[in-house]
Amino acid sequence: MEPGVVLTVEPGIYFIPELIDLWKKDNKFKEFINYEKVLKHKDFHGIRIEDDVVVTQKGYKVLGKPIPKTVEEVEELASMRD
Repeated sequence: MEPGVVLTVEPGIYFIPELIDLWKKDNKFKEFINYEKVLKHKDFHGIRIEDDVVVTQKGYKVLGKPIPKTVEEVEELASMRD
């Protein structure tokens, strides 16, 4: 990529109850999914962390205000809103 290119990085995890139930019933992807643990969080829905990143001469730079990403950062932010 060339300097000046901007892209969005969107890692996320999504829990789709209907799909989880279907895959578990069909015994699909059991080598990748621990259904015992997944079922405990089936109603979580999901989360995506999104950053806009610009390619620079020396690497990259995250654009915009930093957002909480670690468990500790998210919990601290949540406790401030209570």
